[in-house]
Amino acid sequence: MNYDLTDKNDRKRFLRYANSLLKNQRTNVKLTDESNRTLNQNSYAHVLIRIVAAYTGETEYYAKQVYFKALANPGIFFLITKDAATGKMMKMVRSTSELSIDEMRKAISNFHWWVLETFDGQLVLPEATIEDDGTVTFKSDAEKEGFAKAEIEASKAEVYM
Repeated sequence: MNYDLTDKNDRKRFLRYANSLLKNQRTNVKLTDESNRTLNQNSYAHVLIRIVAAYTGETEYYAKQVYFKALANPGIFFLITKDAATGKMMKMVRSTSELSIDEMRKAISNFHWWVLETFDGQLVLPEATIEDDGTVTFKSDAEKEGFAKAEIEASKAEVYM
């Protein structure tokens, strides 16, 4: 069941359902947060994508569509669905705005690994921890400063592409 907890009626339905589970003494309930990826995660991913774009000489758009989505994360971004009107199978590409916090965390992690493998360790992206709430944190001030510098350099390189 899905509940939009920003909606007053859905909140009431959710509470009724939760109370019924408690009343019936359910012992095991799995609750997942389907919140969409955060702006912090998106900003972090875009800096990483810009770094790779600058390194390869490609545009940010190309790097995002090909490297980040198609090569590093095809299982997250590409869906095969049957069109209701025609019955044909269609390949759909998801936007990062459709991803949950966990999916975006996984996509960023996959991208890190893809970059390491593809460029044989010649390009190492700044690493951060993505918390359960989607907050992006760096382990040290040095890593945070390094990321800020990488962000500036990547945006400079963008001008020349």
